[in-house]
Amino acid sequence: MLKIMTATVNSPTPSAPLPSAPTQANTDANTNVLPHMPLYPLRFAPVYKSALWGGGRFRSLLNRVLPAELCTVAESWEVCDRDQSQSIIQNGPFRGYALNDVVRQRPLELFGESCLCRSPKRPSRFPLMLKFLDAAQSLSIQVHPDDHLAEEMNLLDGGKSEAWVVMDARPGSSLLLGTAQTCSRRELAEAIQQGVPLESLLNRVAVQPGDCFYLSPGTIHALGEGVMVAEVQTNSDVSFRLYDWDRLDPDGRPRKLMLEEALRAAADPCEPVTALVPRTAEASRRFCEQLVCEKNFTLNRWTIFDPISWVADSRCHLWTVLEGSVDALFTAGRRTTKTYRSGRECDPDAIETLQQGDTLLVPASCRSITWIPEGHTQTVLLDVIVENATLRQPLDA
Repeated sequence: MLKIMTATVNSPTPSAPLPSAPTQANTDANTNVLPHMPLYPLRFAPVYKSALWGGGRFRSLLNRVLPAELCTVAESWEVCDRDQSQSIIQNGPFRGYALNDVVRQRPLELFGESCLCRSPKRPSRFPLMLKFLDAAQSLSIQVHPDDHLAEEMNLLDGGKSEAWVVMDARPGSSLLLGTAQTCSRRELAEAIQQGVPLESLLNRVAVQPGDCFYLSPGTIHALGEGVMVAEVQTNSDVSFRLYDWDRLDPDGRPRKLMLEEALRAAADPCEPVTALVPRTAEASRRFCEQLVCEKNFTLNRWTIFDPISWVADSRCHLWTVLEGSVDALFTAGRRTTKTYRSGRECDPDAIETLQQGDTLLVPASCRSITWIPEGHTQTVLLDVIVENATLRQPLDA
């Protein structure tokens, strides 16, 4: 694929040696000082998570080479900024630095002026997470609180909203999303107390690849057996578990449930959730569908067959390949730099080749990207736009 691009970029020019970088994440902004050069589109090393419900599609579908000790992988965190799980940059002069280093030291280049103006304070963490989830078994039935309840409960994280785009689904796969019928929170609690099986109270939705679902805070939900999704969520790790299919933890004990907290967090009224109907912005051999638009992020899906030039809008974007493979040709920043290296080129303009499942963080300072699909075949890109640079996080105070 790289051959497609070589005629487009300038000839490589000599450059200075790359600056040294830390060998591991360190969220102390005073320790890992970034090189003095423009910010550019970033790639990260995935952070893999094991769980008893995980499957094997990271190897079979995404062709990932996984650590030998991981027999099954439940989640791959493609973009994350957590204390114990940090995205590490894999390309260019910032290779080896953590995403949090960029957030703290280059917020204007990363997020853009308009996004920062809407934010109440200087960002200390990247506000979103992007993951892949592979469910060989159904996940627990759970719910996430909103910001108001998280603050009321003095939780370490804020509320959590998320969106799922189905990557793969085995025949008969489904999700549990909301309640089967609209009911009050009190009616739901009374039914559970009377011994009505929780699963029978919930809305079961059959799924197929390409379906998209938005889960606002308070939505009772569960990812079903056989489903793999791309998940975009606010940077929060708060979940209240209502039911876990009577499974035991590795020590042979029933997994902890949080019924009181979960019912307190549930939406009132509780309602069914269905697949979103995309808004198509353009229909031809390239088109864009708006899937989700909420206060923290906007989710668009691009389907392209031929090369396109995307002109940046001074906002931070996460681009993920859902289907196919593509070359991304970009200008490194508001001004170019001869010291950028993608690993293959050394050039003011740079190339990244993305396969299915790969993600590129495009900062607000990036000017444009030319996307070139491999062999003019269908390529599907998920475009996540950061709308709010800071989220409620009491620990940041």
